[in-house]
This record gives sequence, structure tokens and C-alpha cells, in this order.
Amino acid sequence: MSPITSTVPHRRRRVPLSRYRVGAMLALVAVLALVSTGANARSVSAGSASPITNPLVIKKLAAKAYTWGLAPEFIYRFLKYNNLATAPVNTFAGGRAAAAWNNNATNAGDASVLYLNTVIDLSGRGRGGTKNLVLTVPPSSTNYYVVDLLDDFINTMGSIGTRTTPSTSAQTYLLAGPTSPYVHKRIVRIRGFTYRVLPYDTNFGWILIRIRADTLVPASDPVSAASILKNVVERFAMNSLAQFQARGNRPKYFVPGQYTPTPEQIKRAQKWHSAPTNAVAFFKQVGASLRLNPLPTARTGLNGIPLRTLPSWIAAQPGAIRFYRNPSYPQQQTLALFKALGLTANGFRVPSNWGPRQLKALQAGMDAGNASLNALISTGGATASTNYWNYLNSGVGSYRNTPKGYTYRGVIVLAGGSANLPVDAVYPQYNNLNGSSATPLDGNNTYRLTFTPPVINPSKLPVVGSLPPTANDSHGNPKGFWSIHAYATDATQSAAPFITQASVLNTAYSTANIPVTAVDPSTNTITVKPSAWGPLVASTPILFGPTAAQYGLTPGLPYYVATTPVEQTDPNTKATTFSFKVSTKWLQQLSKANVPIQGTNGGPGPIVSLSKPGGPVTLEWGPIQPVSQLGSQQLTSGKLAKNGDGSVTIWIAPTLPAGAPATNWLPTPSSAYYATRYPGVKVPTQIRLLMRIYYPAPGSNTQASILPPPNGSMGATYVFPAVQKVG
Repeated sequence: MSPITSTVPHRRRRVPLSRYRVGAMLALVAVLALVSTGANARSVSAGSASPITNPLVIKKLAAKAYTWGLAPEFIYRFLKYNNLATAPVNTFAGGRAAAAWNNNATNAGDASVLYLNTVIDLSGRGRGGTKNLVLTVPPSSTNYYVVDLLDDFINTMGSIGTRTTPSTSAQTYLLAGPTSPYVHKRIVRIRGFTYRVLPYDTNFGWILIRIRADTLVPASDPVSAASILKNVVERFAMNSLAQFQARGNRPKYFVPGQYTPTPEQIKRAQKWHSAPTNAVAFFKQVGASLRLNPLPTARTGLNGIPLRTLPSWIAAQPGAIRFYRNPSYPQQQTLALFKALGLTANGFRVPSNWGPRQLKALQAGMDAGNASLNALISTGGATASTNYWNYLNSGVGSYRNTPKGYTYRGVIVLAGGSANLPVDAVYPQYNNLNGSSATPLDGNNTYRLTFTPPVINPSKLPVVGSLPPTANDSHGNPKGFWSIHAYATDATQSAAPFITQASVLNTAYSTANIPVTAVDPSTNTITVKPSAWGPLVASTPILFGPTAAQYGLTPGLPYYVATTPVEQTDPNTKATTFSFKVSTKWLQQLSKANVPIQGTNGGPGPIVSLSKPGGPVTLEWGPIQPVSQLGSQQLTSGKLAKNGDGSVTIWIAPTLPAGAPATNWLPTPSSAYYATRYPGVKVPTQIRLLMRIYYPAPGSNTQASILPPPNGSMGATYVFPAVQKVG
């Protein structure tokens, strides 16, 4: 098109630019202006004319489109991010260490588990593309895990593990894409090998595996993270069907640390770390996700089969009564509503008759949708009857295709990425003292939470304040687990909330008992024997034993590995050691809101100057096991102290409260703490408490449960104890 005139071929004459075309030009100019201000939308081109140009109508519709589009945008962006920073698509990553404070486990990482994580592409497109993946899982009867298999709309397609598929031997599943020849099967036999089939309704998906591991016991303990890594995590496998068959129907098991991104890949991944704040860029990513993931139809996968024939590992769509429906079917009518915004199954284009006013309304609508969802995260469902805890114990994990369902889905994306089905896990949050945004939890304050002993055959329901009710084994221990975290919140980061730096301040679960083999004051370098907890990396928190002062160190004080450890192997003994410098600080990267971002990003503070005693003095070191969570695993191990009446109090505070057992303390970030790390920077100290109950007690009409009772008499038959501010 000429910048001044337009050619109409069938009349073969040049006509003046019409008012309609002027509108299209203005829209394109506005888009280019957005690009120049960081819209991340370089290739945006004008689309068809929209039937709506009223800014108020656009704003209202854009808020709905934002809520609906959060899930597919997240999966699309997460696939891009993971493929660069975590592991290639269709490849497991994670598992090496728990989400303590300085790793990239996943959104709102949980230190009660080890994670395995992959974003999958079952489209068959591209080099090495596949429509079928073979998932091999270890026995699940004694070692708790749950495999959550999500589609492009974060709907749970299937749940595999201790609750649904308890087993004493390994199991094999075929994950079939929507165009796979096996997508209509439940069980299939291929070349003499039988697979359980899990049909996917979209090309892209996310698999998040949580494997219970106690991060606060010695590495030698059978339930420690180190032991579970070796005996459980490394028995998972993900292979293409062709690879699995080429190996004689045998899996190639997951190897921790098999992928290390280059600095260039990490840099490129940052583009995909958080959702765009610009509406045009955001909807471009939604459109890209839709283009690569056609919405499921009535003929996709097992859609329409009787529910009674559905295998235990496949999750039914919410509200299904007689027939199975793919959880992301139908959404075509909802998507059709957003065509007026330029969003269709073919992608997103700014309508050709929009100008700056319309684009401003699109942005305002997205911002309004975001604010509305964040408000629900903070206060939704938090009332005096729940002791101001808010949670969703139905309608999540898999979402009804209704406005309410899309709202739940959007809340979950912003709150942490995805959620399990409530029968697998419930995630209560506590953001403020009275359900009002005017009283947020602050890391500068001290709070306590007291759980009373379990109540058997209660005289009335709901039961208030007891230990969280779980499905238990024959010894009375949870088959799953419950735990509580204190997170740093950040509305500017879709990867938030973050595990806080302050979790390293509690060293009650850590021991310095590993020899330091050399100290070199001339280079301020120490050389150590390795820990059974795994490899050291720059940023790893460590501590030193009682003789540390003679080397210029403080016993029991948190230090950080400040440089990349250099590995050496003795040619005679074959013993391995690591050499590095240390610092008393590790400064994580700050977000736009000045909140430290969880991860190995950032760098150390000043290097510690080391000294050497005159005579031989043994120095020992050990990794810090950060206390970012406390719960049932610490009760089972006997580490979590009980009160005289059998109750358990967990303290949430910036320093250990007077008289409180250190084993019961969750450290929080305070202004004083941040002032020593980021002088001159105002770092927010707002926190969020998040409970997790994995494998909760089934919903009951007579017993306590976080799940709704079958008779529908109330929302749940259990209420969490009140959080009390101390002082």
C-alpha cells in the first residue's frame, strides 16, 4: 500500500485514501509507537476491521480476553523459557535439589518435594518432532509422588501416582497427541509392548511431577532429598515412542544435570521469564499459542466415551455426569467473542480500524483484568468463617468452560502457574489478618500458627484448627504431606511468589561436619570435600563449624559460595575436592518492584578475607538446609517440636522469637535484613503464607476434610487455625 493512495485492481484507477484507511494507518502508527516503548511486538500488522471501536466496550471485552488467555499465554511462554533455560522440549529437567531459595525449580517452588518438569510438544512438527511420548514412572505405593499432566489451558488431563495408580513396580504410559493414531485408545499394544494411553487434547502441554522428599533431615536418611533423588527421581523417564522402541522397549532414565544452558541461552530466556505487561505483546503470545494448538473438537481423543470406562489415570472434565469430555472442549464460542479484538484461532492482529484510543482501551482492559484477578488472590474467599484463609477446593486443576471457570483458571496462573486437582492437593493462602488488603502480612512482624491434635469422630463440624487432615497409611503418617511456606509476593512478576532469601537464616536443621581440606589466605580460597547433598554452585549457602573463628570465619553464620567451584581429583586416591571463595552475602536480581527474584541469578557481596591458625586446627563445613517450609515431614521425623498439650506452633518471624524452638521457625525477610543487602533500595517486605495439603483426606460428611462433604452441607469440614500477630 502506498503511503498516500491505494490501488483497486478491478477498476484500474487510483483513489484517495478513505477515512477507513486513515484509521488503519493510525492503528499501525500506534502499534509502532507501542513497539518503540517496549511492546515486544515487532511484527504486528493490522488485521480485519473490528465491529467495535467504542473504548469502553473494548476495555470490558479485553479484560475478559485477558482472563481467558492467561493459560495459553503461560504455556506458550513457559515452553519458550524452559526450552532455553531448563531443558529442551519433551525432556525432563529438575530433580537435583529442592526449591530452597536459590534454584529455578518452578513457580512458587515447594521445598517439600523434588520437582521434575517438562513442557511437551506433541504436534509432530519440526526437527525431531513427535506425536507420542513414552512416560515411565517408578513404584508409587511407598514413595509418594503425583504426576500432573496439563494441556495448553492448564487443564489436568491426567493424574498418575500414589492416589490414582498405586504400584509396586514401574509403569509405562503413552502420551498421545491430538493427531496421534493412538489418541482414541485407553490401552494399546504396539510391537508386542502394552502401554496405558493418556490422550492429549492440545499439542502443547506441561508435566509437573512432585516427589515427596524431606529436605530437613541428613542426606543419609532414606526419605532425604538426596536419597529420594537417587532411588525415585532417577527412575523416571521420558522418551519418544521411536526412541523407546529403538532401545528394545526400554526407557532411557532421567539424569539430573544433563542439560546446562549457555550464558547466551539464559540471556535469551529472560524475554520469556514473565508475561508481557503490554497488551499487544501479551495478546500476540496468546494468539501464537492458539495458532499452534487448535482447540479440541467433539472428535478429539476420548471425547464422548462413557465415564464408567474412563481409566483412573485420566481426569474427567468438571461437571461430567455420564460422558467424558476433553477438559478444554468446548471453547470455540468463547474465543469467537474475542474476534472483535483481533484474537482468533489464527493468532492476534490489531484491527485495521483502530487508533490510539482503541489501543489504549485494550491496554486498560488487560490492566483491569490483571488487577481484578490479583484482588481475588489476596482476598477472595477469605472470611471470618475460614479464619481468613482463602482457597479453592473445587473447580480447579481442571476448569469449567464458563466465565467463573476462566476466572479460577486465571487466578491459578497468576498465583503460581497451575494447580493439581483438589483430590490431589489444595493450596490455602493467607495474605492479610482480616481479609482486607489494608492489613497485609509483613516480614517485619512476628506471627504464630498453632495446630491442635487431630480430632477423631468429631462431635460437630467443621473441625477448627487441628493438624491438616490427610489420607494416612497404617502407621498414621500422611500418604502425601502438608506444609506451610512464607513467600515474597510481587505483582510485577508472573513467576512470583518467590522463596525468600531469609530462609537460610534458620540453620537449626544444618550441620557442619564435612572436612575442609585446605585454606589459602593468599587467594582467600578454601578447598573442601563434597557433600552428599549434591554439587556446589555459586550462590549455595553454607556454614562452618566451631573452629571457624581461627580462620577468620564465624561459626554457624550463613555464608555463600561466591565463585564457581573448581573441581579437582587426586590422581592417586581419586578423591574429589572443590575450591572456591566465600561471601557473607548473595545478592539476587531485583524485579521492577525491587523484590529479590528466586534463582541463581545475581552475585556475591565482598569476598571474605581468610586467615590460618598457627598450628593444625580442623575446620569443618556443611551445606545449609534452608527452612523455607515446615510441615508433616518434620513431624514424622520428630524434628518439629510439640507443645505440652500435643499441639504444634509454627513461628513466622524475621528473627527467632524468644522461647520458640528454632526447629519451628520460618524466617521472613525484613527491612533490616534487606538494608544490609540492598542499601539505599526500598525492598518490599510483604509476604504470603501458603499451605499445601497433598492427598488430603477424602471429603466426608462425618470427618474433617479440606474437601467439600458429599452432602454439600458446607464448603469444607475443616478450618485452618487463625494466624496470630505477636506483639
